[in-house]
Amino acid sequence: MNTSLTLAGATVSVAILIINIRSWWKGTRELKALLPFGGALITGAGWTMCLGGLFGWFAVQAVTASNKVGDKGVSATTGAEGGGTLAHGSLGQLTYPGACAVLVTAIIGGIILKAAGKQDKKRMIGGLFAGLTLCATAGFAELMQWVPQMYDAMGDAGRSVLNGEVSL
Repeated sequence: MNTSLTLAGATVSVAILIINIRSWWKGTRELKALLPFGGALITGAGWTMCLGGLFGWFAVQAVTASNKVGDKGVSATTGAEGGGTLAHGSLGQLTYPGACAVLVTAIIGGIILKAAGKQDKKRMIGGLFAGLTLCATAGFAELMQWVPQMYDAMGDAGRSVLNGEVSL
């Protein structure tokens, strides 16, 4: 299973990132306007740590699709071929409670996606795709090193509440 992103594949993902940041920049620039894309990007990053399951399968498929589309796009528009892969990155592994938190947040994200308007749905899908693909690079994975710690902390907090160790 190849989870290495090519330079052309990263070009597709970075383009999605730029398009979303640009629309926010040209809009109201309110932080809440970043939530659909940013929340989904963090969700996608979380899924990259689930390589043994369905979420991990989605991450691998997203990288593969980005590579194929990027390679075709770069070749068709510039004539250049064979950009090669980028340094592989990984966010590492989650604890079991952290993995449970990823699942819960994915369910919540699915509910939010279903209720979202057309524009926010596009932003959420773009954010998920960007998170799934860009976290396969060493540089972006380094920027997102706080994500596994966040999910692990959420999972630990949830377990503590369910065990009655913490009252709300």
